[in-house]
Amino acid sequence: MKKPVIGILGLTAKLYKDKFPDYVKDLEKKYKAFIRESFKSVEIAEFCFAYEKTMVEKAYKRMLDLDVDGIVIVFFSYSPSMIVAPVIEKNEIPILLWNTQQLFKIGKNFSVSDMMYNHGMHGVQDLSCVLLRKGVPFTIITGHYTQQDTLSNLSFWCKGVAILKELRRLKAGRIGGVFKDMGDFSIPDTIIGNVLGTEIIDIKMTELKKEAQNISKKALREVMDQEEKNFKIEVDKETRAISARMELALRNLIKRYGLQAIALNFMSFKGEDYCESIPFSAISKLISEGIGYGGEGDILCAISVWILRQIAGQSTFTEMFTTDYKNNRIFMSHMGESNYMMAKNRKQIRLIKKDMNIAAPGTFTTMLYFQMKPGKVTLFNLAPSKEKKFNIIVAKGQIEDKALFRQIQSPHFLLKLNGDVREFLNVYSTAGGTHHLAMAYGDHVQCIKTFAHIARFQFIEIQ
Repeated sequence: MKKPVIGILGLTAKLYKDKFPDYVKDLEKKYKAFIRESFKSVEIAEFCFAYEKTMVEKAYKRMLDLDVDGIVIVFFSYSPSMIVAPVIEKNEIPILLWNTQQLFKIGKNFSVSDMMYNHGMHGVQDLSCVLLRKGVPFTIITGHYTQQDTLSNLSFWCKGVAILKELRRLKAGRIGGVFKDMGDFSIPDTIIGNVLGTEIIDIKMTELKKEAQNISKKALREVMDQEEKNFKIEVDKETRAISARMELALRNLIKRYGLQAIALNFMSFKGEDYCESIPFSAISKLISEGIGYGGEGDILCAISVWILRQIAGQSTFTEMFTTDYKNNRIFMSHMGESNYMMAKNRKQIRLIKKDMNIAAPGTFTTMLYFQMKPGKVTLFNLAPSKEKKFNIIVAKGQIEDKALFRQIQSPHFLLKLNGDVREFLNVYSTAGGTHHLAMAYGDHVQCIKTFAHIARFQFIEIQ
């Protein structure tokens, strides 16, 4: 993920500029020093200091021109709200009010000078009250620049606004349509486009088939050579060549349409558009490279996997299958699409063949078969809700260090929940959680919560 591009607007009052010009110069110098230190992980595109509406207007226009991901407003002292509110009320860019100051604590020698250099909070209160009445969305973070959790929250917000901007520009491809009668993620493309901003491109199976017919032998050999370097090969060359051809066809379509996410319906690999191999090994590779993915034509899950990748660095696609009530855990798996970068031992990843007669007689797939690395994980689901809205549902759990079940021929794992598995499943379905999920290692709940707030999604954490 690229560095977030942020604009910073510092504010004071014209009264102070007129009456105490040296104070205002000193104020600007001191605040700029610690604010720059607090945003080391972002690109500060513009840093403006203003005390009149015309100055705010010019700064805001510059930030629009620079296409910043978000704007951080900091009150260097009190500043009246109406030099800012009318400018930002259209809210073309996400706004953060950082309620902060230079002083960390009030000691016994607290002075008038200390108060004058540390009294921005009532400016925050003035502006937030006005923005609330006008219905302008904004975020507030309160805290000192020496507090690590404050810096983390600032970082989460910056990352969140950058992800939101990219989401609104995202292109997702759907190959083979949507699995018949599967309703939980069957949301009209117009709603996804209008609410999330994602452009959905439907790609017919005939196009994938045609692309596969034009792959060179040299390109096939390169894919197969790379597989021999990275995986334990348990598939004959002819099968591997067919699989490699489908992989390259899929990659070519992703490149042609500029896709960052894909959803594939394996049931479309039949009939006149028949393709012999379903490219699950290719999908595992693509997920590891950062492409969002959803099975059965699930665009929402493809977007979920993409979002979580931006937050966590790596993510994968998964699904709940079977409950272990006694041990408070869930068996997780799917057809064969899983991020192989999450393998416990990458040197032991097997490339295997699996019959896919469930789609059509004679259909098969090659897949990367491996045990997932044990560890703490975050589950993430972008769930459609009523009134053309979306919920973000998250939960934490742990992948257990258990060997693969010999009779299960696809990547799988046992997920131990933090709470009671029964309550988890009740709350998940009550919140509208869909049957496909995204998952990442680590605890990313706070960052996801921040993103949900910025994107104006309801946030639901299952404890």
